[in-house]
This record gives sequence, C-alpha cells and structure tokens, in this order.
Amino acid sequence: MRIDVAAIADEVFAAAPELAPVPGVAFGVIHDGVLVHAGGYGAMTIGGATPRPDSVFRIASMTKSFTAAAVLMLRDEGLLRLDDPVADHLPVARSLAADGMPPVTIRDLLTMGGGLATDDPWGDRQESLPLDEFDGMVADGFARCWPPRTMFEYSNTGYALLGGVVASASGTAFTQLVTERLCAPLGMASTRFDALDVDPARLATGYRVTADGTHVPEPLVAPGAYSAMGGLLSTVEDLAHWVGGMAAAWRDDAPRHPVDRWSRREMQEIARYVATETTTGTGAGTVAVGYGYGLTSMHHQVFGRIVAHSGGYPGFGSHMRWHPASGWGVVALGNATYAPMHVPVTEVLARIVVETGSGHGARSAMAVMPWPETLAAMDVAEALLDGDDTGISDATWSPNMDLDLPRSERLDALSAVRQAIGPFTRDAATVRHPSPARAAWTVTGETGTAELQLWMTPERRPRIQKLTVQLPQSLMASTP
Repeated sequence: MRIDVAAIADEVFAAAPELAPVPGVAFGVIHDGVLVHAGGYGAMTIGGATPRPDSVFRIASMTKSFTAAAVLMLRDEGLLRLDDPVADHLPVARSLAADGMPPVTIRDLLTMGGGLATDDPWGDRQESLPLDEFDGMVADGFARCWPPRTMFEYSNTGYALLGGVVASASGTAFTQLVTERLCAPLGMASTRFDALDVDPARLATGYRVTADGTHVPEPLVAPGAYSAMGGLLSTVEDLAHWVGGMAAAWRDDAPRHPVDRWSRREMQEIARYVATETTTGTGAGTVAVGYGYGLTSMHHQVFGRIVAHSGGYPGFGSHMRWHPASGWGVVALGNATYAPMHVPVTEVLARIVVETGSGHGARSAMAVMPWPETLAAMDVAEALLDGDDTGISDATWSPNMDLDLPRSERLDALSAVRQAIGPFTRDAATVRHPSPARAAWTVTGETGTAELQLWMTPERRPRIQKLTVQLPQSLMASTP
C-alpha cells in the first residue's frame, strides 16, 4: 500500500506539543536502509540555521547500541565471551566478583543485569571523566542494588565498564574502534565522539530549558571514560545507515555489515524483561518491554517486534525506532535536555506500520518458509477431514497421534465436522505459518467453515504430531 510517509512525519512532528520547548529538531524516516524522508525545524543554535539531515547532535544513550555491537564483533572474533566475568578483562573491576555474589559478566552489563544502581542523571555528567579516575572509582567498588542476573536496573556505569572491556580485549581505544570499525564501513563519516572533530557550522548547540522557558546553552564535553554509554554525536543521515543495518539483520539478503547479521539479531532479542505496558495513540495496545544488548526490544500485540533506544543528555534528546518485519524506521534528534523525541517517533512509526498494512502481530520478523512436509501434511489433513485416511502412514503420522486420541474417535469427530460444513475448499488467504513446522488455515464449505491447525515433529523427517479441526462456536462442534 502506498502512503505519503513524508506527510505523516511532517504532520506528527509539527503537532507534537512535547517538543515545543526544543529549539531545533531533525528527523528522518527510513525504509529498507534508505532515508526516504528527512525534515527539520527550529534552529541548531538559537537564531541560527534550521537543522538538516547532516546536522550533528549528541545522540546520548543511543550510543549503547554501538557499544554492544562492538562487544559482539569482538565476541565473534574470539577475543571475548559474553559470559566472561568482567574482571577477566578489567582486573581493576575485581570487586564485581566479590561480596559473596556471583561475578558480574559481560552479558550482565549488556542486558542491564549487573545489579548496579540506576545512574541517571549522575552518569550523564561523567562523560569526560579521565580513565585513571574511572579506574580508581571501579577499584573502590560499587554499591549493589541486586545480585547479578536477577533484576533489570539501567546502568550507564555498566556500559562505561563495557567500553573498558572493548579496549582491553581489542588493544584499541574504544572510541577509535567504534569510529573505524563500525561507523566508517557503514559510511557514517559524521559520527564522532569529539565535538572538535565536527564542522562548527553543522554542530547543534545543546540547551537547558529553565522554568520560565529560557534556553541556557550547555557546555561541550570531551570524550572520556563514560563515552561508551552516551558519547557519540551523529546525524539523521548517518543514523539511517545504523537503523537500516539493524533492521536488515532479519533479511536473508542483508547488505554487508561489520557485525554479523546473526549477532545483530541477537542484540534485538529480549534478554531481560522490563515491564508490560499499555500504549496509547495509533499504536494502542499491550506491549511486553525488555532489554536486549544496547537496545530496547518490545513485542507489541498488533505490530509484533519493535526495537528502539532513546538518548537523553544535558542539552540533547534523541530516539530511534524500527519495525523489523516491514523494514520501516524513524529517528529524531533534538537540542534540549532530555527532549522526549520518543513521543513523535513512536506515533510516526505506528501510523506508517498501520497505514501500510504492515502490522503482523505475533508473526516473526523473518520470512517463514514452511517445510515441504508441512505443506504435504496440510493436504493429508484436508483429505482426512473429507473422509480419506489413505494419507496416514508411518511416514506422515507420528505414533503419539493415535495414543493421544484413538483413530476411531478422531475419524468420528472429523465426520461430524464434515457433515456440519459440507463439501469444502481451502481458503488460501487464511493460510498462516507461525513457524516452518506449523500451519493454521480455514476451509469453507457450503454450510459453514472450519479452522485447522497442525504441528510437525522435530524429527529429521517430520511427521504430524498435532492436528486440530474446530468449528465456529455457532455450529457447536469441535474436534481435537
């Protein structure tokens, strides 16, 4: 379905009251890795130019996805394991293996399960902390909220530690590794950790908004020990490559990327449960929220998988969000402290997904190709419903089928369904394959319909292990 995504994005951002105090906003809509629309309004610096797709904003905690990607890249190269204790790579962090608790692992920090206290907004002011001072703080130990791997607790310090792990395992400064091995291969030439490396004419000024609406400039900060948790600066143009590359991990024909597509998928799985929420707006519904590796992963009852991350920093706010099943994504950057960019981004993506008919509910983001045995089993099931049991054999029928329900009882129940609906045909539009081993579909007869479902065994030569045929409740009949 063709829709005007530019009109949707422009309308939502222009009407967002939450962004009224933000001096300047830049946003973009991405589809299949291509920036299909970009917009901006306000000013990069008050009284100055309007933000453009190549205007540079600090993206704050969106940096965490780059840190996680760097960790997985090193994991894939055999330089570390996610279940390594952090102290194996950072001896200064030996306190993370003390206190009588299990040692904190790299995976724990990636998934916000290290048990360290949530450190917003304190952590947001630690960006420029010198590495030696950070080492001293780490050596002194941390107050713990929870034992590792037991609770979600958002931690900037945990990602600062991961920056140290990346540097230790690779032998390369964290900021250098990210810019040279992640950003450069993706063409993200404007993505930098140091504002001094950015053309001043393209650099947005960050502002604090006072109670009376005055905008106070926030000073620039230099890279330091906390850069791995929020130090990157970037543009809408560059982030389109990042979002597109993450969404493309679900495609079998995914373009080349410095991080293996299986690892990028791994980043987008719910690794630690956070909450179940009820959303409003176009995307109204229930959503299970979890944290993956440097990314928030959500399962929406209508849209299926949504992946996102916000960034909030003194002077800046940002958000990126994508829908892997359709390839649509949205990113937005603003130059006010903790600007709630997630509000319009969430609405824009929801409207695009709805209006393009891309909401897939529980359907996998990956294309599901049913096994040939599954397709053949559908024919066997329909023949059985039609009174022909010649398709049942040791090659098609798992032994549990007759143990779970004697065949005579099953045939009697199917006969009752056949009598209720009359001669039938498959409704091809209703066929669904939640996985290669499963099928669900509707058959339509002269006097009614029936819903069929079947599951195949996990054997090398799969066989039918479950078959249900159910009439609508109005016909008051069903069969297991």
